[in-house]
Parts: sequence; C-alpha cells; structure tokens
Amino acid sequence: MKNNIRLRGILTICTLLLMFFSLPASAQNKNSFESSKNWNPNKVYFPQYSSEARENLTFPKVLGYEVLACDFHTHTVFSDGLVWPDLRVSEAWLGGLDAMALTDHIEYRPHKGFLNSDHNTSYEIAKPIADQVGFMLIKGCEITRKQSTLGHFNALFINDANPIAVDDPKQSIVEAHKQNAFIIWNHPGWAVDTTYIKEFQEDLFKNGLIQGIEVYNNSEFYPRVLAWAIDKKLAIIAASDVHGNVESGVLKSNGVLRPMTLVLTKEHSLSGIREALDAGRTLALFQNRLAAKQDIAKGFVEASLSVKRVFSSEKSKFYTITNLSSVPFMMFFNNSLHELPALCTITFSVPLDSSKINVNFENIFIYENRTLAHDLQLD
Repeated sequence: MKNNIRLRGILTICTLLLMFFSLPASAQNKNSFESSKNWNPNKVYFPQYSSEARENLTFPKVLGYEVLACDFHTHTVFSDGLVWPDLRVSEAWLGGLDAMALTDHIEYRPHKGFLNSDHNTSYEIAKPIADQVGFMLIKGCEITRKQSTLGHFNALFINDANPIAVDDPKQSIVEAHKQNAFIIWNHPGWAVDTTYIKEFQEDLFKNGLIQGIEVYNNSEFYPRVLAWAIDKKLAIIAASDVHGNVESGVLKSNGVLRPMTLVLTKEHSLSGIREALDAGRTLALFQNRLAAKQDIAKGFVEASLSVKRVFSSEKSKFYTITNLSSVPFMMFFNNSLHELPALCTITFSVPLDSSKINVNFENIFIYENRTLAHDLQLD
C-alpha cells in the first residue's frame, strides 16, 4: 500500500512538472512574477546578458597547414567606427577569430576633435587587451581616396601609420610599401555601378603594389573580382569592414558566421599569417559560402569531409559523410541537393558498383560564378 501511495505521489509530481513546462511562456513568466512578492527589497539579481565565453571555430588541417580565422578590415572611433579599440578585440576573440587587423582611415577621422591625431593610437590601445587573451592583432590602416577613380586600400603589418598619411595617393601606398606592408584593394565594387580596373589601380598592379583583394566586403560579393584574384595571383580576402557592432545574435539567427578570411599557415603566429598571405593561401568565408583558388578549395573539401561505408545490401551501399569543419556544404550529387551543416553527418546510398560520387559544391566559388566540381572517393 505504501509503495502504491509513493508511486502515485511521484506520478502526481511528474504530471505537475509536465503541465508547467507545457504552459505558454507568458503563463510561466506570470508565475515567476508572482514570486517577486518574496524578493529581497534591497537588491534582486538577474542573469547576466553579456557573454564571456569564446565561440570556438573548428577547421582541420588543410594541405598540411593550420587554418586560422582572420578579419583584415575593421574600424574604431579613431576613424569612422563606433566602438573603442579594445572592444573590437574582445568582440573578435569572443566570435572565434584568431587574428584581426585594425585599419582605421588615415584621411577620414570624424571624431578627431575629441581624439589625438596619432594614427597608431587605436592599435596601441588594443594591443595589451589582445595580448591578455592570446589574440593576434595586426597593425594596419586604410588609405581612403575617391572610390570611383582611385579606391580604398588596406596596408597590413605596418610599423607606423603616420608617414603613410600623405596627400599624393600613390605615394601614400608607396610609403606603406616601404614598411613592407601587405596591401589589399578593398571593396572594388562598393559605391560604383560595376566593378572595373581603372588606370590608377592598373598602375599599382604593374608596380607590384597590390598583393590581395577583397572579393567580399561587409554584405557584398564581387564574383568578377574573384576572377581578377585568380588571374593576377592575389590573396583572396573576405572582411567585415565593421564600423558598428558585430551583431552576434543576428548572425546566429541567420545561421552564418561573420565574414572572415581563412588563412592556411605553417605556424600559429603573425609571421605565419604574413607568409601565407604572401603565398596566397587563403579562402574567403561569407554567408556560408567559400571563394578560393581551385587547389585550395579541393584541399579544404578533402580535409573537411569524411566518407564512411556503414552498410551494404544486395543492390546498394550505404554511407555516412561527416563534416569536420565549421563551414557548411551544399552538395549536388545523385541528382539532388544535399545540405551538410557544420560539424554534422548525413547519409546517402549508391549502387554496389560505385567507386566515387561526382559532387558539385554549390557554395564554393573558384572563379567568376563558377563553383567547385570534385569527386569523393568511396571504399
């Protein structure tokens, strides 16, 4: 009898809990508000709404190289950005980046009436904060000239931004080059009707003064610029060009990461990043898409996807395919489109005599509006 009573009591508690958790959110909140009658009138604590936990991004080694997540184009209040430099570092570290460049404009500084005129200040403020969390901060600046004829350029790995702030547009880039800067042509398609190479940029190319180019900036993809990058053997760059906050909640609700450049490095260091940029070992990551040179794109796919046979029947073989990276894949094979989310596994089947599947990776661009076709071998 006692056991029956105890059992009925347990069932009653479980039923009440089930009823509570099945209530609409408004009803649950109503109950929590009612409990405020017992609050301490001096002080009431609520959960924190700021995060101190870093979101780790996962990438396997590609072609024998470590993959580092980098953003090479950001702004602070020391140009036309809206945040203090150390907040920019914290934001990037929490978002899973390994390295970032502060690239404040040297010509456009709307807050200069309230801040000093030294162009190195944002880096000097941010560097100690970056060091405290082991985050790699790149010293840089943005050379900002008339977009329709001259364009904007980021100079990375500079020593001193002040000598770069000269009136002559080419001389400004030459001054950065004297410091062994890595120079990126920013957003070639921004604020213009079409992408084109004007006389000024052509002259820079002839003089070897451009080593990288943004194929994606903030919210814009430039397919034709990807073709330029391939043809001219430039590092392929995607960047946030963030001025305000990187809205992590919006990114999560959209199911995407912030724009970034994946850099294939020999070592986890600033010198390793620089060597990889000089060699052009990069992938642009944006809106769940990649843009890269074909050999690097293939290497990324082969490192990221693991195919395993799990079952065979009289007519078919059954496989799993696992994504080992934080980048999703959209794959067309077996006459249908398959979505493989980041760090997930899907299944598929093929006839018994199949030794491979012919896959078109719909979200990996290797040239102007051309996506990667690559076979996956089956055992």
